[in-house]
Amino acid sequence: MTTRKCSALAAALAVALLFGGCSSKKKPAAPSVPPAEGPGSSLNGTTWLLETLRGQTAKPGCTVNFDQGQARGSAGCNSYLGPYLEGEKGKFHLELAVMTKKQCEPPEIMLQEQKFVEAVQAAASFAAAGDKLTLQDAKGAAVAVFTKQNQELRGTAWQLLRCSNGQGGMTEVFSKGRALTAVFSADGQFSGFGGCNQYLANYTAPSSTRAFSFEMILMDTKQCPPDTLMEQEGNFMAALYAAASYRIEGDTLTLSDAEGKPEVVFRRN
Repeated sequence: MTTRKCSALAAALAVALLFGGCSSKKKPAAPSVPPAEGPGSSLNGTTWLLETLRGQTAKPGCTVNFDQGQARGSAGCNSYLGPYLEGEKGKFHLELAVMTKKQCEPPEIMLQEQKFVEAVQAAASFAAAGDKLTLQDAKGAAVAVFTKQNQELRGTAWQLLRCSNGQGGMTEVFSKGRALTAVFSADGQFSGFGGCNQYLANYTAPSSTRAFSFEMILMDTKQCPPDTLMEQEGNFMAALYAAASYRIEGDTLTLSDAEGKPEVVFRRN
């Protein structure tokens, strides 16, 4: 199979946000955050899970990923995207420029989401040590504490949610009663169900770099009706071949191509 490209990551997220209904907020004037000099501590390329919010234990679901000046993640119900600035001496500013407008149950999720949004936008500095990230307000009080997301693929199992459709977009998966899956073993193999056929492959995915590659070993050759099921399986396999990196964020695994464009999105089993 040949690899192919899908829409850019930012564009893909923007489309997803539009489908869910999004809010473009008027951008507040960003505070002066002098750029960091020297090696220092960098948040770039890291993913975090919310642990406490203004001293209170948080419910699972809030995440943040820092990548090339953009912060994206889940506020518990809604997805968000916006620029962040990391300055010298731990100065920090994050702006939630775009956010979906879904309503989730129970109400406690929406209440925490509101507090999360307020907290991260109030952050004026950060401290990162080991697997902990603390965001602090202008007075130095901790507004949110995060734990670093474990990026180890070995020993994990996933169910496919979306994959590249071969036409520059992502499509939701239909399974006809059987989930499309990927199970990563500790011995460097992963296996699963593509919608019609079982597959087995070798994979390489060092957590230090989050690079991803695989080589198919075995795959069944059954033909299953309808044709759309086989087309989806073909898209799934082609998307796997195009994957060059991965990111685990909460209960979601995203495989992206060499340009950082998402090819496959899984949910943890």
